[in-house]
Amino acid sequence: MKPLTGLAWFVLLWIAALGVVVGVVVTVGYGLVLIPAYLALALVYWALVVRGVDARKARAGEKLTSTLIASEQKLADAIQLRLCALLSRRLVVAATNSRIILITRPLLGGFTMKDYQWKDLYDVDLSENVFPRLFGSRLSFAVRPDEEGGMVHRLVIDGIEGRLASQIYATAQEQEQAWEEKRRVRTMEEARASSGGITLGGYPSTPGAGGASGSALDELERAKKLLDSGVVSDAEFNEIKSKILSRQSF
Repeated sequence: MKPLTGLAWFVLLWIAALGVVVGVVVTVGYGLVLIPAYLALALVYWALVVRGVDARKARAGEKLTSTLIASEQKLADAIQLRLCALLSRRLVVAATNSRIILITRPLLGGFTMKDYQWKDLYDVDLSENVFPRLFGSRLSFAVRPDEEGGMVHRLVIDGIEGRLASQIYATAQEQEQAWEEKRRVRTMEEARASSGGITLGGYPSTPGAGGASGSALDELERAKKLLDSGVVSDAEFNEIKSKILSRQSF
């Protein structure tokens, strides 16, 4: 639900409850019971949601820090703005060098923690809500399915203060680029291995029908196929070629 829509429903709910109380008091006359009950409900809400906010924020931060594993560094963190969490305690989110951590806290205590590894997140979006000072910004990530053929879904984190949301967004962009590079390198190595074991570190000579020269030609042909398919660059191809030829005596 959009933050502004959620606020509108919340206000309407309290107005409707007040209207019911006033209507019953006017028509039936149970004001001594219903009005204090309404005020007690408002007081309970204030005690659960509003009172002691600084102390609860500190405890949430401590809980978040306690979940970090060895060598894990917190790069950015934020707590959801109040108007985006009217019926629950606010979401706590942190971006580390290995994952996104989310802590949700129900009204009556306790917490639920969930994390997403950066390797499973991509296509991050950042959008600013209407009245950003009140409702902040929204982060959205595509989440890779657990199994092949599974459905991609999106992780949405709403109501984060704009500056902090930008920090998390920048961290996500850096991590996405880093993982894309890791996957690119792995794909290249797998393609090299499947094409006959050619690697940049050295090139085994496999005897062929044409002797040593035939083997060199075979390796050059495989290297040319790698170049044509885009697995290696021109510079890498020249390096492969020079290493192959340096082992041959014609």
